[in-house]
Amino acid sequence: MNRAFAGLLVGALVASIGCDKKKDQAGGPGVTNSSGTQTLFGQADNTFNLTAPSTSLTQGEKKTASIGIKRGTNFQEDVTLKFTDLPQGVSIDPVSPVIKHGDTDTKVTIKAATDASLGDFKVKVTGHPTKGSDGSTELKISVAKDPDVAAKAKRDEYALEMQKQLALLDAKYEELKASAAKADGQAKKDLEKKVEEAKVKRDTASKKLDELKDAPPDRWEKIKDGVGTAFEDLKKIFK
Repeated sequence: MNRAFAGLLVGALVASIGCDKKKDQAGGPGVTNSSGTQTLFGQADNTFNLTAPSTSLTQGEKKTASIGIKRGTNFQEDVTLKFTDLPQGVSIDPVSPVIKHGDTDTKVTIKAATDASLGDFKVKVTGHPTKGSDGSTELKISVAKDPDVAAKAKRDEYALEMQKQLALLDAKYEELKASAAKADGQAKKDLEKKVEEAKVKRDTASKKLDELKDAPPDRWEKIKDGVGTAFEDLKKIFK
């Protein structure tokens, strides 16, 4: 290997390392300059580095991720995390988690709203130790469109409409109970029997509606017919 080539190789290696450190910055009392440069190999004494996984999720989804820490010799500080450059509609909970001195990571929940921005994003994770310089890394987040968004919207719209109908039928049920309470003789017996029947059918309709609300987007229409039938049976009681 000639000297010119060797020089180019070393230069490329240094440039590559320098580029990596911009997104993976060491912190702690052992950091001796503002750039957070570490030793070329291994973890420098009394420093730390953060690690963060790449996370992919769809709109409306949430996932748990671990933010890890690599500790150099003698570094035992607590490190408080801060997240910046979050894409619109994406949140992280808790907002300021702490990696305790005896821990190797901390768990966070990443959540994308139903209208979260789509694409690939780099979130800056900054670690602030009890003593020493801050360290940082990147958390890569990819947000994709939920293919079931339209189906969920249709399901929820139908469920809301049926919930309104159930409220109206509940009012009729209360009126029927009041009429039974005022009646006497055979009329009272007939109305009380009707109240019992209405309660059974009302409970069935309510249970079917709850099943629909919890149904996966690709299955809710299979349950829809059962909901409609249960509601029609309940309506017949009040005719």
